[in-house]
Amino acid sequence: MKAKIPAPAKVNLFLETGIPEGGFHPLVSLVDIVDLCDTIHICKSVENSVSFLPDHGIPDDNTVTKAVNFMRQRYGLEGGFGIRVTKKIPPGSGLGGGSSDAACVLKALIPFCRNKPEGRDFEKSSASIGKDIPLFLAGRRCMVEGFGEKVSFVKESKPLSYLIMVPPFQVSTRVVYENLDRMGISGDLTRAAGKIKIILASVESSDIPEIERNIENRLACSYFDLYPQAREVKKHVEDRIGKKVFVSGSGGSLFAVFATMKEAEANAGIAGMAGWRSFVVSSKKTSWEDPWKSLKPGFLLSEDLTAD
Repeated sequence: MKAKIPAPAKVNLFLETGIPEGGFHPLVSLVDIVDLCDTIHICKSVENSVSFLPDHGIPDDNTVTKAVNFMRQRYGLEGGFGIRVTKKIPPGSGLGGGSSDAACVLKALIPFCRNKPEGRDFEKSSASIGKDIPLFLAGRRCMVEGFGEKVSFVKESKPLSYLIMVPPFQVSTRVVYENLDRMGISGDLTRAAGKIKIILASVESSDIPEIERNIENRLACSYFDLYPQAREVKKHVEDRIGKKVFVSGSGGSLFAVFATMKEAEANAGIAGMAGWRSFVVSSKKTSWEDPWKSLKPGFLLSEDLTAD
């Protein structure tokens, strides 16, 4: 028996950070879940195994392995599992692929735990694996606060479309935050809620220029300081498509916002940069029903890990 589960990426429509506390930065972020997805294949197995295709040089001590160990130690996970992650979300791109993969694995393993995880405690404790995991457990557009463990749903609103551009290099979130501190930069978390409110109202009215005026990412300055070539790409793409371009997460992905997929697709060819990969995606709401119990949209049951 095998579950096949999509693990979606995310885009940060707003990201403000505060003064670090205990080695971590408090933040406020508005996150949109999008339909660029890795695929998680999980089957019962005699022994535990985790593999990635392609492997991208992902270390053995990765978020998926940590997720399995977390469920075993905290909730009494029973039995072994073979897990294969087919990667479409580029690692180190600011799109949250590693955290999304781990969140999918956490959910899929719940039926095999002696002690069933519950609600907010599960979300908060999962942040010990990766700070973005709680938002992927939420599975839809949301507001993130604290150190990533506080996730609030926002009012259901219209989907957005994005042109995402991924660089030919990986970016370390840790290094970007450390560089931000070296630059002596910290944000103002008190103004974040007001900016996010404006963005959400603008999404509802499909006012893309107003959305663009209010998108901010405090980490962008650190990312561009470390990778000045990315700043040049941002400027070049903006000149080509006549729209603002933003940074997702700690980088390195850049993105532009559109009201429709048709508009995003029309600009993808214009914006292309040598060495950078482009994806046209849309907002996504993830369903988290148990994939092992019955066939539901997004899930497939089969007999072995090699089946597609």
